[in-house]
Amino acid sequence: MGQRYMCGVGSVGLGEAAASDPMNAPMSSSASTVIGPSQGGERRIPGNTLFWAFQSYVVIAVACSSFFPILFRFQEHVVIILAVLCLGRCWLENVNPWIRSPLDLPLWLFITWVLCTVPFATDPSYSFAEWKKFVAQVVVLYWSLLVLHRRRQGDLPRHILWALVLGGAVLALYALVEFVDRGGTWKDRFVRAHAFGSDYNWLSTYMVMTIPVVGSLVVISRIAWVRGTELVALALTVAAQVFSYTRGGWLGHAAQGVTLALIVGGRRLALVVLGVLAMAGAGLLVASQVGFQKDTVDSTTVDTRLAVWAIGLREITTHPVVGIGYGNNSFIKKFPQYSPQVQAQVPDRERVIPAMHSTFLMVALGSGLPALVFFVWIFIALVRRLIPVPWLSDRGDRFTVMAVGIGLAVIGFGVRNLFDYMFMGSLAHVFWLLAAIGITVTSPNWRRLVTEQEQDDQQAVTPELQAPA
Repeated sequence: MGQRYMCGVGSVGLGEAAASDPMNAPMSSSASTVIGPSQGGERRIPGNTLFWAFQSYVVIAVACSSFFPILFRFQEHVVIILAVLCLGRCWLENVNPWIRSPLDLPLWLFITWVLCTVPFATDPSYSFAEWKKFVAQVVVLYWSLLVLHRRRQGDLPRHILWALVLGGAVLALYALVEFVDRGGTWKDRFVRAHAFGSDYNWLSTYMVMTIPVVGSLVVISRIAWVRGTELVALALTVAAQVFSYTRGGWLGHAAQGVTLALIVGGRRLALVVLGVLAMAGAGLLVASQVGFQKDTVDSTTVDTRLAVWAIGLREITTHPVVGIGYGNNSFIKKFPQYSPQVQAQVPDRERVIPAMHSTFLMVALGSGLPALVFFVWIFIALVRRLIPVPWLSDRGDRFTVMAVGIGLAVIGFGVRNLFDYMFMGSLAHVFWLLAAIGITVTSPNWRRLVTEQEQDDQQAVTPELQAPA
């Protein structure tokens, strides 16, 4: 049944669905022509099912392995190669590989604008290299979207999310074991849980994206042992987040909690959650006064961020349109006096950290305020697509719950990037994979075709139900 439906391609049975889902409507080969049966339709290519099944397995593998940055370069090359193969396959099948999404306009405006600012950068070659890295990460989004739409299996999004949960749980377990082995304690954060091959900042960001996804899977799971496994994964990831002692990550979860309260219970519940969070913060401050978690509430890192943000904001007012060059290291290239080598000779309390420590400020400083607008637009467009407002009782289906979990992950990731530059490497891979899944499961067109396919599969398994009495 899956071979009878084309991904992003006009056909006789897709007109109404496309009209109700403009973000994933069939694409045109010209201004007035839609690729469809009237032009020969989708070609039947031998091994078609096997090809897209293989692609879906690779998506699952990439999802699971994205929690280990050491594999990032290998992942990047694999994704680019497979994306090219997918384009070739779509050409052979006579289908349009472009899957429309609500991110297309802000994303491509951002990419185009940053490229236009490269000639004005402090180091154009470096900024161009950073721009290419971002484009390569975006390939993950469009490749995943294409595979999800061509494979068109209702369980594939959940399988990918399970792979993400598995990778996150394994990473959390490693971080906790390593934390205990190094003498970590609940009393203070002199020892902090680290991610494999990176640090506590990466671990915290991974957990910010993983925890709400695990929670959504727990809600929709119906098999006891599956739900039990997911609850274990949830416990591991929460513990890893706690012992990462990363306040930016905790704030990300606070934003997720308030948003979830607004969705489920409205303003009243959101105010209750805010009150609980305020009490937790006050409790942490009280504990620091009696000798516990003193380093956790220490304001030194806050002061250093405020210092570098002040420098960055002054420079943004000087170069508000094109910035000083895209990339986290453009700050040091513009201000070499703040390099770690020079700062090593400055007293600790007077040192300036050698970067913006905020993805959003880095974008504004590097490529100007227009780039910041487009970048924020990406997050807003994605959250609007994923989180249904207002929440209705009939929206509790599995796909909507998945989308809400992913939407919360996006909100937490955005908050996390307010305080550090974490939109990079395999962290970006996880983000774009989640975005692709969320966009897919919220597509009415995709939902309808998956439902029809599942009904046909069920009828094929139980043909006796179709026999006359």
